[in-house]
Amino acid sequence: MATFELLKTTEHSIRLGRMTILRNHERKILNTPNCLACTARGSVPHLTPDSLREIPVEALEITLEQFLDVQPPPSSLFPNGAHKFFNLEEYLLFFDVRDPGELKKIPFNTDKFASVITSQGIRKITPDDYVKYVNSYNPEMFASLSDTITAESPSPKRIKKSVNRTLTWLDHALANIKEGIHVFGAVVGHDNHEERVRSAQETANRKVAGFVLNGHDLGNTSKERLDILKTSINHLPKDKIRIAYGIEKPADILRGILEGIDVFDASYPSKMTSAGKAFVFSLNNDKWDTDTGCSQHINLLEGQYRTDYQPFIQTCKCYACRNHTRAYVHHLLNAREMLANVLLMSHNLYHYSQFFKKIRESMEQDTFLQFAEQFLQRYGEEEYKNDHEVTLENAEFSINQNKTEHNSSF
Repeated sequence: MATFELLKTTEHSIRLGRMTILRNHERKILNTPNCLACTARGSVPHLTPDSLREIPVEALEITLEQFLDVQPPPSSLFPNGAHKFFNLEEYLLFFDVRDPGELKKIPFNTDKFASVITSQGIRKITPDDYVKYVNSYNPEMFASLSDTITAESPSPKRIKKSVNRTLTWLDHALANIKEGIHVFGAVVGHDNHEERVRSAQETANRKVAGFVLNGHDLGNTSKERLDILKTSINHLPKDKIRIAYGIEKPADILRGILEGIDVFDASYPSKMTSAGKAFVFSLNNDKWDTDTGCSQHINLLEGQYRTDYQPFIQTCKCYACRNHTRAYVHHLLNAREMLANVLLMSHNLYHYSQFFKKIRESMEQDTFLQFAEQFLQRYGEEEYKNDHEVTLENAEFSINQNKTEHNSSF
């Protein structure tokens, strides 16, 4: 059984919530707003399961296309499911067929199969096989198969077909998924207003646990992506959880929360790690680190860090900041030692998780809009102020009168 509770809401779409899943007498919680930690072949990049346990993440996303170079995937044949196979038993697992952090160009889909990109080239996956593999992996949650469009200028006919095909595949998943695995409906429609509304409304009419909105390839800026996604969000029920892909930078996340998004993909920490960068953006607007100014990250490959003997962030409690210096990580990067990425990833994912924790705390204290306004002013996101009027008056949260929360059971 899964429930999603809205603990606090405002007329400006800000949502503080909690998803609870009870399965096999085990209770797991995803507090929202939050993120899904990204994985590569079932492992958070650069981190062992023991290293991951030092980071306060609650849910992980598993990308199935990374296993489909061989079908059926050998890991799907393991009799005790994905949690045990990947040594991730304490986490909520969310499966999707495609990588939420990167939308690869897809050659074509048909009514009978979707095309995916694997390490061995293009593979086809049918709705039957997808549900069969998910049933075998046995995660708590998964996204229904979607007919994702990656063409630059699809015709209205192609977009309509995408919506119809995605709804058909959703119905198939709902009819064949085993009990205890919760289906999230994929909301599509590309940039077509009418089809995005139809997709949202039709998906909301199904017995889904929540919704997945993919912002990749929609518009040239995060604002354009959010404006397109908002068309769908406005037609989704308030009492079910919304997950969005392609909205990943801290400033964009704050804007996404203002549009009513609950959960974001956490591919950004991995991307910054691969670039040799460490997050240094402040979580306390009244306490600025004078050495980083208005920078959200620092590039440890740069020579200026050769003799910088302080941690990434003085107040950070991650493993890397407690034990190592910027100079040491700079040395490791230049020596091309794998430990550099281990330390960077442990810090970046930890700090990213703390960012969401800070957001939830500010909502609990009725100060989220002040926090968002100050954060975006500091980091140069002036367009935010033009799109949303952030005032102290707007920051007044209204506790829901129906016993202070909405409940929805699936």
